[in-house]
Formats: sequence, C-alpha cells, structure tokens
Amino acid sequence: MFERFTRDAKAAVSRSHAEAQAEGSPTIEAEHLLLALSRDEGPTGYVLQSAGLDADSIRTALAGELEDGLGAVGVSTPDPDSLASAAPAVRSPRFATSAKLALERSLRVAQARGDRRLLCGHILVAILRAEVGTVPRALRLAGVDAAELTRRAEAAVGA
Repeated sequence: MFERFTRDAKAAVSRSHAEAQAEGSPTIEAEHLLLALSRDEGPTGYVLQSAGLDADSIRTALAGELEDGLGAVGVSTPDPDSLASAAPAVRSPRFATSAKLALERSLRVAQARGDRRLLCGHILVAILRAEVGTVPRALRLAGVDAAELTRRAEAAVGA
C-alpha cells in the first residue's frame, strides 16, 4: 500500500507512529495521523491551521473527548502527570482499525481523482470524512465545523 505514498505522505505516517509512541499508545489511531498531518508544511498543514488546528489544539480537543467519553460512563480522568511514570514502554505501535480505515479511504480518495500518488491531503480528507470515532467527536468538542473543514481539505487536494 505504501508504495503509492509520496515522500511527504510517508513522512506523515512515520510521524503518526512517533506520536503514538510518545503517547505510550500500543496502537496508531486516526488521531495520531491527524496530529502528524498538523505538522505538514504544505497545503494539508495550512488547511488545518486555517481552522485553528495545530498539534496543541488537537491534543486539547482529544483530551476533552477522552474526558467526556470517560465521564459519560462515570469514570473520572486522573491527573495526566500522575500516570506519566506509570505508562508502559511501547516497543512499536501497530496500526489500529481507525488508522487502517483512514489509510484505506485515502487510497479510495486518490483513486477517485485518478491520482497515482497518495498525498497528505488525501489522508486528511479520509480522516475528516469519518462520521464516527474519536476524531469527529474531538472536532465537535473543539467547535470545528467538520463539514467546512472537509470541503477545504477536498479543495486543497482537488477531491
């Protein structure tokens, strides 16, 4: 699958791995891909930044989504600093379903456009088109108009 990815798209996937590992996550999720794309210096990063989404604001939205989700089932969130030393070392995070689906959808976005190479923008469009999951909930909590952001991402990639 990765042979169709541009150098920038491969770098974004690599950054998502680093994001998951730094977080102590055993899996790479769609939110790790989104965090990685927020660091893109091309059109994809610009689309996110124009919506007020940089790595810090995305992390804040994700933390809010986690807190809301846990709170909905009666679990309070612990102080993150108290867990930092307790986090197990993660050798190499594996792709979770949300990331796999996002990458599969990104290939379909590229194919629908007739693009031979997969760009960071294709990955962003695929992530934003997800209707359920952590990323859509986090974007709603952050007050982001996901439909408008998706339109901007599609325009940037020409989808």
